[in-house]
Amino acid sequence: MTAQGSQLRFLVFVGSVRRNGMAARVGRFVQKLLETRHHSVEVLDPKELNLGEVIQPLHFYSNPRQVPAILHHINEKIKAADGFVVVAAEYNSAISPASSSLMGNFPQSSYVQFFRKTEGKFGGIRAAMQLRQFLSELRTVHVPAMLVVPRVHETILEDGEETTGGYLTRAGDTMCRQLAWYANALKKHRESEDTPD
Repeated sequence: MTAQGSQLRFLVFVGSVRRNGMAARVGRFVQKLLETRHHSVEVLDPKELNLGEVIQPLHFYSNPRQVPAILHHINEKIKAADGFVVVAAEYNSAISPASSSLMGNFPQSSYVQFFRKTEGKFGGIRAAMQLRQFLSELRTVHVPAMLVVPRVHETILEDGEETTGGYLTRAGDTMCRQLAWYANALKKHRESEDTPD
């Protein structure tokens, strides 16, 4: 039980497939942050999912039997989740193709919170603003707080541990509280009323 309600199920979308990229380590940091609050967390890493042959979103198939099994599998995880965290890599001041490709393959979801990361001094904030618009098209609700991680190659280790003496954990705590509050509220409302078209 959390302060905001029962244990919640979160999916963490990792937004990079680059070799030696930093998004996976941020994904591990996010996973640990949510698990310390007693939530169930699963990381969806496009590098591990290997969606290279997926060329059509799940909801564009006219024959459900033609949908690749991996899309069905991921879609079931999305439908079962209470909320989402997007670890948004910033490529050339924009959303990474891995983020838009992975999330764009599925029907409109319900709500989201997102973390951003980059190696530069801006912490991915430029991609974050674009990501808000992209996620709105997926019918998501964004919580107000976000965690910007500048110079991730210096602040988060490969295993997801931070090197900032707890600064990122403290900064992420507000975001996690807001995420749990919104996720609980939306979960309770969905139990009594269908999501509108």
